Amino acid sequence: MRVVLIPDLEVEGWRSMALYAQQLAQWLPQLAPEWTFHIVRWSVPAWGRTRLVRFAVRYVGFPQRVARVCRRERAELHHVLDHSYAHMLRWLDPRRTIVTVHDLYPCRLLNAGEANARSRMRNLILQWVMTALREAVHVIVDSEFTKSELRRWLDYSEARITVVPLGGDHVEVPLEEGEADRLFPRLGLPCAARFILHVGSCDERKNILTLLRAFSRLRALTGEGLYLLQVGGRFTRAHREVIRRLGIEHYVRQCADLSWEQLAAIYRRAALLLFPSTYEGFGLPVLEAMRMGTPVVALAAGAVPEVLGDAGVLVRENDAEAFAEAAARVLEDEQVRGELVERARRRARSFTWRETARQVLAVYRSLVASDFG
Repeated sequence: MRVVLIPDLEVEGWRSMALYAQQLAQWLPQLAPEWTFHIVRWSVPAWGRTRLVRFAVRYVGFPQRVARVCRRERAELHHVLDHSYAHMLRWLDPRRTIVTVHDLYPCRLLNAGEANARSRMRNLILQWVMTALREAVHVIVDSEFTKSELRRWLDYSEARITVVPLGGDHVEVPLEEGEADRLFPRLGLPCAARFILHVGSCDERKNILTLLRAFSRLRALTGEGLYLLQVGGRFTRAHREVIRRLGIEHYVRQCADLSWEQLAAIYRRAALLLFPSTYEGFGLPVLEAMRMGTPVVALAAGAVPEVLGDAGVLVRENDAEAFAEAAARVLEDEQVRGELVERARRRARSFTWRETARQVLAVYRSLVASDFG
């Protein structure tokens, strides 16, 4: 059996969708050595990263390359690894194409009612992509939450959806001796500093304004010289203005482009992960923190309750004061903290990339056995 894996163009990137492609490419050949797996790669050079060129590559050039590879490899099965590339179905046989849907935030955007020209253009593209997604023979989702969203927004048949959670064991590789001690000064954190961590982008759904207000209030509640480290995003002008107005500019740090080993070291040193995201199709930073023994305080939204279970603190109100009070309890009560860490480590052990790949392979085998449905 020959399978072509179709990743995001940014397959060499740092976060979850690139990670998903990398881990499947690693584990699937080990679990099914009798099968052939081919991953399509296309690295866009720096000179070609203008908006217009990237648009042409993503929506025309890359799909054409994928179609040629599938024909050349005579692939029986195609797997689009990122739902935002579901337009690939317009170049492939949808009866032999699976798509992994990490979240349905595009459908939320389509129904947001924004009226400016840029939003209208974005919505036309999203509508085109989401319409193609309906044609896939089967869809893999990261969570039961996303499964419910898929049925709600696209009226997709339950029989054609399989939930396969992500893994978290990619963050366990330690840094070389002494490297962690050199890392934190480079981030602008004093070696002995106690810091609150946020991992992810600074998109609107990540709720960064609530994060900043909660951090400011937490410093007041605890009386500690806490720092906030934001990893993976870029503050907007509005975020920087709130940081200035709250008077916390000397205690907020931001960085990106870390290795997984460096991120693991950061999780180990963090006092807790504060995660107020209002929409997550899975919530990979929550699982990473659990794996590394970092207590989690998160908003009970999207798939986060499904991933976290009773292994962290879920805040029901999207309110900075509520977040600050919950975080203060975790920081100040060593018994509560210890119980959370123990439950988190135990729960996270079942989320491995080998198991993710095993369940994805089971979907492949099921489709092959049914002659694709």
